[in-house]
Amino acid sequence: MDLQKKLDEHRQSFKTGLVESLAAKHSISCNEVMEQLGDSVDNLVDSRYAPVKQVVKTICAVPKPVLLNIMRDRLREDTCKICLANEANIRAVDEKYGDSISIFEISENNPAGALYHVLFQGAPDEDKKMPLTAVIHNCDVKRVWAGKSVDSSVYASLIKKALR
Repeated sequence: MDLQKKLDEHRQSFKTGLVESLAAKHSISCNEVMEQLGDSVDNLVDSRYAPVKQVVKTICAVPKPVLLNIMRDRLREDTCKICLANEANIRAVDEKYGDSISIFEISENNPAGALYHVLFQGAPDEDKKMPLTAVIHNCDVKRVWAGKSVDSSVYASLIKKALR
């Protein structure tokens, strides 16, 4: 699954939904919305997706496997026990592979944390839990997990395959 393609699809889906919502609210067609408000719609979509677009561009430019970890902010009072438990697994992978991989950690409340929704789109709300982790190499999303602590050996097997 190509990360850039997933982002483009998510962005287009959001824009389509926004245009349809505005059309219904103002009792006009989607084409009329774009004729009258097209620049504003595009600006809103561009500003909303800018942080995610930047992090995707950065991840896709990394020539080595990326272990992505989108988690709840450590400073929140309602800490995520699964996020904390998974940190030990990520540290173990980091120790094993060191400079052969890149680890990206993003807090869910960071604007780039919206990447969670790009990677986990279409899932029922009850399945949308923290943390979201993924192994990505050359912009190809190898695997995504949400709401669970993943054993370091599972991450390691995907990273090992990517390094071949």
